[in-house]
Amino acid sequence: MSIFIGAKWTNEPSKFNIKFDKITLKAAIKYLLENSYFKLGDSIFRQIIGIPMGSDPAPFFANLFLYFYENKWMLDLKKKDILLARKLSNIFRFIDDLNAINDNMVFQRSYKDIYPVEMVLGRENKDDFSASFLDLDIKIINNKFQVGLFDKRDAFPFTIVRMPHKSSNVPSTMFYSSFGAELLRIARASNNQIQFTNSIKPLVNRMLKQGAYLDKLSNVTKKFYNRHFEEFTNLVHNFDVRVSLLL
Repeated sequence: MSIFIGAKWTNEPSKFNIKFDKITLKAAIKYLLENSYFKLGDSIFRQIIGIPMGSDPAPFFANLFLYFYENKWMLDLKKKDILLARKLSNIFRFIDDLNAINDNMVFQRSYKDIYPVEMVLGRENKDDFSASFLDLDIKIINNKFQVGLFDKRDAFPFTIVRMPHKSSNVPSTMFYSSFGAELLRIARASNNQIQFTNSIKPLVNRMLKQGAYLDKLSNVTKKFYNRHFEEFTNLVHNFDVRVSLLL
């Protein structure tokens, strides 16, 4: 027996599938928005403002909400001023994170005309030469992009557990493999050695504080380097990689 998982638009829905028309779809969305309950201790709360973060449909709600206003504004702008519209061609949005590149500040001057008044936009970049977008820390130095890993948890005024502890109920191989996976993630998010090293050092220190042995971290690093040579080739120039060099 085969099970098809997915969704599609159709004018002839099958009687065996769950289907929505315009009326039932709006009713389903309304139900999801009005029935978001959370429990904290012995108290139960219902969210009445915004979209509940972490719920399955939340990213789709956010994307459709923003797209509606952006598309409407752009279609109108293209009719009035096609040259101005083209200046926004390098603006990219992933759900609610937006990146405006080389638009001559057009978006910053126009966003209040695009979105409704209840939308509050927060600017992440402090200047025109550095910004964070998604999990990337982006800087322009000497007319070149330098990209590294961005983790907002680094700015928290308290310490949080971000990797497993060696004494936790996980196999030792999994404990060290989690370090290797994080090492690879940092490498893929970095395009220069400085950004890579700056992200690796606190990772190594966290692992050591949580029970890791330096020689095993070094072995894992070398193993991942050999397996993913192309990912590390522009970041670490010495083939015989040692974590101790990063401390």
